Amino acid sequence: MLRLILLAVLFLLVLGGVLAVELYHFFGWKGMLPFPFIVLALIWVGKIFIGKLIKLFALGLFSMKSGVLRGAGMTVHSIASVPKPSEFNDAHEYEEADAHKHHNETDAKDSCAEELQEEEVDDEKPEPAEPEKPRNYYTVELTITPREGGGDRVWEPGEFILTSERIKSLADLEDGEKEVGATHEVQVWDGSKFGPDDPGKYPGQQRLKVTFAIVPGTSKAWLQYYNETIGSLELPPWQPTA
Repeated sequence: MLRLILLAVLFLLVLGGVLAVELYHFFGWKGMLPFPFIVLALIWVGKIFIGKLIKLFALGLFSMKSGVLRGAGMTVHSIASVPKPSEFNDAHEYEEADAHKHHNETDAKDSCAEELQEEEVDDEKPEPAEPEKPRNYYTVELTITPREGGGDRVWEPGEFILTSERIKSLADLEDGEKEVGATHEVQVWDGSKFGPDDPGKYPGQQRLKVTFAIVPGTSKAWLQYYNETIGSLELPPWQPTA
């Protein structure tokens, strides 16, 4: 990829030099007057061209990454609507919060004085955060089975998204209209119970419990691993008190 970018830059430099020589040869010093504008145009074209190269390279990498689940099987065990999950997604986070509680209380008095000084120095108000888009939450229990021959290649359940239709290229998601859901939380079956998604990458077949944040009104969605379609999910009507 770096070689292609260097070749593109070299081509633009050579083209600019050739144009300069030709303009001077045919028009003399007057021919050099528009040359700065030609250089700006070449820079603009080069920026667009190099940007497209980088984009194609990135899409190619994601397509290679998604190949581990190409042709994978999906078995859905259950789908249930759930209230919006707590910000604390597992017991470990609760333990961390409790461990820091005492430390925060002992440092409260010292930090108060520092906060007052910071407020006096910086009177600027923070910009208001953008309002959170409404989402319905569903927990889906499913098993993903990669096709045979995948070897030890790993995949990341936290990278699942939901779309309104099958997609074949990540470029189809650029406008954001086809993406209807994103992974909010993942739990992985360890043989006896579901546990945290740690380390986050797994080989072979995995049984999962995935909570998705989904655009309200969605009744059917396609489970995607980057540009690979795994299967479809039929979503029941969302119940806020489920």
